[in-house]
Amino acid sequence: MELEQLRIFIRVAETKSFSKTAEELFVSHSTVSRAVSSLENELCVKLIERGNAVQGLTPAGETLAE
Repeated sequence: MELEQLRIFIRVAETKSFSKTAEELFVSHSTVSRAVSSLENELCVKLIERGNAVQGLTPAGETLAE
């Protein structure tokens, strides 16, 4: 787990948007997506409910965000 992954995840949790997070952190959308996916894979848990947009955090995502 890297600090940058956590920073990105927290920003996605706050903005509820991968695109807005990417814009605010001056990185690409794919960088944000990869960071969150890597964090999920490393922790073996889904953190964000996804659809066409971020629908919210899973219980595990809520816990990590706190």
